[in-house]
Amino acid sequence: MKILINAIPLTGLLTGIARYLRNLYTAMEAFHDVDLFYFNGKNVSLTMPPMADAGKWQAMTRAIWSLPDPAVFSLRAVHWLNYERRLRRTCRLQEFDIYHETAFVPAKAPTLFSVYSIYDLSLRLYRETHPRERVWFFEYFIKKRLQYAGHILTISEFIRQEIIAELNVPPERVTAIPLAADPLFGPCTAEEIDHIKSRYHLPESYLLFVGSLEPRKNIDILIEAMGKLKNEIPLVLVGWSAWGNKEWMDKIASKGLSSRVFVTGHLPDADLKGIYSGATALIYPSLYEGFGLPILEAMACGCPVICSNVASMPEVAGDAALFIDPSNSDDLTGAIETLLQDSELRNRMINKGYQQNAAFNWGKTAGKTIALYSRLREYSQRNRM
Repeated sequence: MKILINAIPLTGLLTGIARYLRNLYTAMEAFHDVDLFYFNGKNVSLTMPPMADAGKWQAMTRAIWSLPDPAVFSLRAVHWLNYERRLRRTCRLQEFDIYHETAFVPAKAPTLFSVYSIYDLSLRLYRETHPRERVWFFEYFIKKRLQYAGHILTISEFIRQEIIAELNVPPERVTAIPLAADPLFGPCTAEEIDHIKSRYHLPESYLLFVGSLEPRKNIDILIEAMGKLKNEIPLVLVGWSAWGNKEWMDKIASKGLSSRVFVTGHLPDADLKGIYSGATALIYPSLYEGFGLPILEAMACGCPVICSNVASMPEVAGDAALFIDPSNSDDLTGAIETLLQDSELRNRMINKGYQQNAAFNWGKTAGKTIALYSRLREYSQRNRM
């Protein structure tokens, strides 16, 4: 079975989408009945493209976002139309069984059976948390291109149900296959933890947030909760700066939290593993997630999790997390204080976290994805006859 993959998202910063695709196709490469082809918009390669240099990628992204929204939308649209044209040309020169569209919208490639990944519907349901040009791009092309998606692949049952309802897609055309933590994540030794803390000048004990520092992650409510804590434990924020106003940064100063909040920026996984392992708890108060990989990453490293009780997060965390209402800072403050004061609870959560994380693995995800591709290939071949 020949699978063609839009490899452009693989070349971005190693955050949710790129992490999903790298883990999925690395695991899939171990299966002998599939051939993988990575299309970068110009050429097809048998090898996965390298990741972006984190610093250069972030600088380029900031430069693009400094342009007016209509200009960025136009650049995106022209780039996408050129991508589609090159994709169609590639499909005329070489035959593939399945095309996996990994970007924001389906591609117009009528001769190729396309599986389109939707990671969440925040661009429609939480559009105020995204740059306007990105919302415009999604809405314009999803209306024009959804007809070219032979099947939709998503990452949680919660998002599957949203896709069916919001995009009016028949249930049989949408499949949910869950993600997993990168196998790299696991508990570190005390020596490794001390080394990471020293490298990033982190305190002995700390709460942790991991994710892009964007509006949907709800960092404002986390800072509110930090200001109400009786315990003066610090907070470490890990993730690239992303987009949106950073009003919570002003709140850090106004609440006298400047000495208690550490912002590291985006970190390599080897260092992130140590930061997870050394944290008292991961605090993940996001308003909306398609999956929520940091939840499993933290659990894999023996870090207890406090997360929101909305969207896909209960599905991912199971009974291994403390859940909070992401609109209520008092609720979050109470959960943090409960965890800090109850060492037995914390130990139970660590053990439950290991068990919950073990229920997800990339070999299983890759196997289910290949089985889906195989069924879809047979369906496509029957329809051609």
